[in-house]
Order: sequence, then structure tokens, then C-alpha cells
Amino acid sequence: MTIALPLILLSAVTHAIVNILTKRADDKYAMRLLIGVFSAILVAPALFFVPFPAGRALWFLAGTAFIHAFYELLLVKSYESAAFSAVYPVARGTGPLFTAVGAIFVLHEPAPLLELLGIVLVCGGVITIGLSHRATEGALKGIGFALATGITIGCYTLIDASGVRAVANPFSYVLWFFIAHALTVMVTAPGIRGSAVIREARREWKLGILLGAIGVTSYGAAMLAYRFGATAQLAALRETSVLFGTALAMRFLGEHMTLRRWIAAGTIVAGAILLQAA
Repeated sequence: MTIALPLILLSAVTHAIVNILTKRADDKYAMRLLIGVFSAILVAPALFFVPFPAGRALWFLAGTAFIHAFYELLLVKSYESAAFSAVYPVARGTGPLFTAVGAIFVLHEPAPLLELLGIVLVCGGVITIGLSHRATEGALKGIGFALATGITIGCYTLIDASGVRAVANPFSYVLWFFIAHALTVMVTAPGIRGSAVIREARREWKLGILLGAIGVTSYGAAMLAYRFGATAQLAALRETSVLFGTALAMRFLGEHMTLRRWIAAGTIVAGAILLQAA
């Protein structure tokens, strides 16, 4: 856990930055396409220095690429339907709950009571921040997409935690993940949005390069952390990104914090402390 903790916290901070900038993009699906493509381009030179993943790892790569296609679509739909500070916490808060259940029953990882309590506090606080928005039609629709996004987060977290542990060199899985992900979005983005998404991507390519680099750092750090620590515990700690994301939404998107959200933020911090103690 010594190595895993700073990796997962780095992932949390950079993940919040990627998502807040994606929310500000005019065409969010085009931005997700750019992130996927430029992430692959940036890691491509390093592929010559790691072994090609074989055996079970290839199945994990195929599975995560498939799940990520749905994740990208549902994430963009949630961003387009409601305020960032409403849908982002719900998606990120439910993801670790599904991850925790899968880690216990699929990966057979032990879950001490203190760890389970920490996961509940983090997820509860995260979800409360999202649900503290007024239940308008748009908010309810966005939260529905966010809940579906949370399911995909739980699925790909379990797959990637298994994949990065199935290879001798964890960087081989991490680097090839970004290639598999890019191939997926290059097919799904134009397939869903048509040629318009390509035109918009050309217009915002500079921001796409920046977010691609941050994206490699964010999810690359998370996958490496899963190599060295408990999946459910780390997945919950990564969702402290909601604290950073909410702060950025206040600063750059003009969104506001209520007393309920401040209490929820304190709950997230308390849960993170318990997870570390566990």
C-alpha cells in the first residue's frame, strides 16, 4: 500500500482535471475521442520497451475496451444532461460500490470491517454531493446516466485490476490498454456522432493533446496502484477526486457549495482516513 497510496492520489487529482476540462468542451464526445487517440500516440514509443501482453491479459484488454466504449457514451450523456457537480459525484461514488462487491465475490479479496466502513463513507459522501442538487428533469436524467456510468466504472476497474496483475511487467498491460482504448473510441465516436465529431475534434486538438497526457498519468497511475494494493480500497480512495472536481467546478464553472455538500465533503475525508487506517 506504500506505493499504491501516492499513485492513487495522483490519479485522483489528475482525473478531476481531465473531467472538469471535458465538461467545458463544446463537444464532449469529440474531446473524449481526442483523449483516447492522443493517449495512445503518446505511449506508442514506449511499446518497444515492454513485452507484448499474452494469455489472459489479452482477454482482459478486449473486455476493458468493450466496457470503456459504454463508459465513454454514458459519461458524455451525463455531462450533457446536468451540472458537472451533480453527475460527476454520483458516477464516481457508485463505481467503488460496484467495485467493492466485485472484489469480494469475483476477485475473492478480503474486506475488513474498517475498510468496508471507509468505502461506505466515501461513496455516501460522494453521492450526497451529487444528489444535493435540485431534482429537475435534467438533473434526474443526468443522474440516471451517472448511475449507469458507475456500473461501467465498477466493471472496468475489476477487469483492469485483474489484467495488470496477470502480466509479469505491469507496464505492458498499462501501455497496451491505451492502444486498445483508442481503437475502441475511434470506432464508437464516429459511429455514434457521425462525421461531425471528427470536425469538432480537429478544432479542439490542442486541448486534446493536453488532456491525453493528463489522462495517461491519471489512469496509468490507477492501474499501477491496483497492482500493489486492494482493489476496493484503492477504487474508493480514487474517488476523493470528487473533492478536487468540486473545488474546480466552483472556481471555473461558477457552481456553488451548500452546507450539505460541505458536510458530504467532510464525510469523504473521514472515509479516506479510515481506508488508510485499514
